Amino acid sequence: MKPDTKTCGARLRGWPVALVAALAVAGNAMAADAGVPRQIALKLRSGDSLPGILSAYALTLQKRLGPRPMFLVRTVNPEDVNATVAALRADARVAFAEPNFRTRGPEARKRSVWAIGSASDYAEQWAPAQLGLVEAHAATQGAGIKVAVIDTGVDYGHPALAGRLLPGIDYVDKDNDPSERGTTADLAFGHGTHVAGLVALSAPAAKLLPLRVLDPKGQGNIWAVAEALLYAADPDLDPATPDQAQVINLSLGTTSPTRLLDTVVELVTCSDDDDDEDDDDNSDPGFNGDRERCNLQHGSVVVAAAGNGGSAREVQYPAGERAEGALSVAASTEDSKIADFSNRGSWIQIAAPGAGITSTVPGGGYGIWSGTSMATPLVAGIAALAKARNPDWKPVDVTKRLTDRSVALCNTALRRVDARGAVFDEDLPGPTCN
Repeated sequence: MKPDTKTCGARLRGWPVALVAALAVAGNAMAADAGVPRQIALKLRSGDSLPGILSAYALTLQKRLGPRPMFLVRTVNPEDVNATVAALRADARVAFAEPNFRTRGPEARKRSVWAIGSASDYAEQWAPAQLGLVEAHAATQGAGIKVAVIDTGVDYGHPALAGRLLPGIDYVDKDNDPSERGTTADLAFGHGTHVAGLVALSAPAAKLLPLRVLDPKGQGNIWAVAEALLYAADPDLDPATPDQAQVINLSLGTTSPTRLLDTVVELVTCSDDDDDEDDDDNSDPGFNGDRERCNLQHGSVVVAAAGNGGSAREVQYPAGERAEGALSVAASTEDSKIADFSNRGSWIQIAAPGAGITSTVPGGGYGIWSGTSMATPLVAGIAALAKARNPDWKPVDVTKRLTDRSVALCNTALRRVDARGAVFDEDLPGPTCN
């Protein structure tokens, strides 16, 4: 699909950086995302309770997350959702209940679009050199690693991605073709392709698994993200088969805290962290496959964007859940500072280049975009490099290496990921700050 050249031509080089920064200054606080009308995500303490729950609250079952006691249900009327959620939360049979919250790509949320770039921009931009990718690639390029890109889809015909893309799933159109949809009139057009190109830039020998959960406007919901996460963790539903994506990229999120994504990320990363939440009981037999998968395959690293609110207060989820084996990612600039548009709260674990980043866009072209969505896949690719060098590592081992061997940024306690440090286990000097 070729971009509309008339529309793209108006996207002046360098414009997204200024645009996103200006929008971030306009408002640092973000209202919590609403839910999909009439839809509730819930986890029961026992799957056997489902018929009674459906009957007692006049609910209709829409979907289930495999054999797990986790369900998407539908109310009779749209106005019933909040009252029903409150009632379900008071029911001893229910571990959690919440609306099926909307998700978005951070750039769609801030109405940031890409400017036209070139293949030379992609190959010669500032970020790879700052990250030490050339040195790291001399040791590993991520061969044998699969990275899931949960996003708006991907351009399967892009020459820069040739030979790297695996068959995927489309959770928006509910088919097996996660190709990028839309036109340049859509806010999120090209988002998934841009993200995929950055994983390919940082881990050029890794395979990419596209899973489409966002529409061309960059909108989706937490249930589709949960489905995609669990698919990435075990595509063939056989926990004994090592077919999982060892790294999963989430350049998206919701501003509403969500127990569904918190639970699913912990299942995917095989987190051993017990935060004493009342809904952490996974003793139901429906979780037996997850236990077996974790014992055999060790789980997947999840890398999630921190969001473009330009705020120390705003939190984007699931990045804000800080699950063991997962990383929340802020965006940094060429002069080694946190980007003005990036969230920068103490809950964020690492940063990566995210300002004025060139990558692939649909139609075989290249675009320059700014956001935490661009920083996140660079971290995902470096996680793939570390995992390729240490194939027996658990997700928490990978995330610890990336944070332990990060480098200082200027004027902030946040640190930036470094491919050399991650691959060679070396401490590296930070930048010279003005």
